[in-house]
Amino acid sequence: MASESILLSDLLQCLVECSQKAAKIAQIFRDENDLFQLLVEEKSQAEKNKRFVQDFKTLADVLVQETIKRDVGQKFPSLTSNIHGEEQNSFQNSLGESIRVELTDSKEDTATLLSKVLDGRDQIATSLALVVHSRDLICENQYSSSCLIPANNIGIWIDPIDSTAEFIHGKNKETDDLGIQHYGLKCVCVLIGAYELQSGKPILGVVNQPFYNKETDTSQWESKYFWSINCDPEFVTSDTLQSESQREERVIVLSSSESKELQDIISTKYRIVHTAGAGYKSLLVACKKVDLYVLSQGTTYFWDTCGPHALLSTQGGGIVKFDEVMNVTDIRNSGGLLDKQIKYFSKGENVAIDSFRNANGIIAFRNVEDVIELIELLHEREYMSNK
Repeated sequence: MASESILLSDLLQCLVECSQKAAKIAQIFRDENDLFQLLVEEKSQAEKNKRFVQDFKTLADVLVQETIKRDVGQKFPSLTSNIHGEEQNSFQNSLGESIRVELTDSKEDTATLLSKVLDGRDQIATSLALVVHSRDLICENQYSSSCLIPANNIGIWIDPIDSTAEFIHGKNKETDDLGIQHYGLKCVCVLIGAYELQSGKPILGVVNQPFYNKETDTSQWESKYFWSINCDPEFVTSDTLQSESQREERVIVLSSSESKELQDIISTKYRIVHTAGAGYKSLLVACKKVDLYVLSQGTTYFWDTCGPHALLSTQGGGIVKFDEVMNVTDIRNSGGLLDKQIKYFSKGENVAIDSFRNANGIIAFRNVEDVIELIELLHEREYMSNK
């Protein structure tokens, strides 16, 4: 039987609309400060990201993820089994009751479920349920195309709320002179990436900043989204990614937890900027605010990188494995830098979470030459990635 095909532009439209709905859910949670503290639950040791002493998941994470899975699955039923996210769909309320967040077609059922998690706060539960089941958050048409892709070759990775710590703390710091936020709500992103199951190549990415700007008059948050299609013959990006950089200096964004040795070497040739959030760091590269995002540690996962990876690939860049490119002794003559890019695959039964970890680091880039120059600098200074 022939495989079902779907319009690439229809999938894009669906994922953009899902990201906007996700942003609205995140905004509702963040505006309920007294309630927000109730919703934070420390992750179990099995789920915990090794980089953090305390890593949290929230009902907001789970609800956003399940909403996206539901909406995409309703529009494209054949994709349902290959839609995966960071979070489990269970949550524990303050009374110690374990609750599974499963969404039906009924907003009344969703409101009842959320009210149970929220210890009877019916008003906020109803508000959230209205957004989850809303059909009014429709965006303008993003892109029209006749390009068809086989549904049985598409997988999707979701990070419902990347940079959860910044989401929880809720700070809104001013940007520096490069227009980069070091920490705070602007670093929070919804990340959605579609990829080819056979090749592992990202073909469509959506990144949404739910807290991009706060209106002075209304005190309401405005989101901003970015998207890209990287599927031959379609190579297209949103207008939000097409601004030109005015920078003169070379800039690399890092995590503040990187080793002093690595930072000292990089600082001899580049300006270093520290920010929060893997998704936000990759977005800075895609938006031309920095040249590279370098991470020498294995603290990101497929859900962190799949969406941003598509944004970068459409610009001729991508995300390569840090340890693999570091181990190439003559990077200019290797001819295979782009072959070192992350390849994505789907969850299977009883597959450990570490299977989806980008072990030993990543480099996000727009230009291959930028990666080559960095690796040559690190080799010149005798930096070893296995330290």
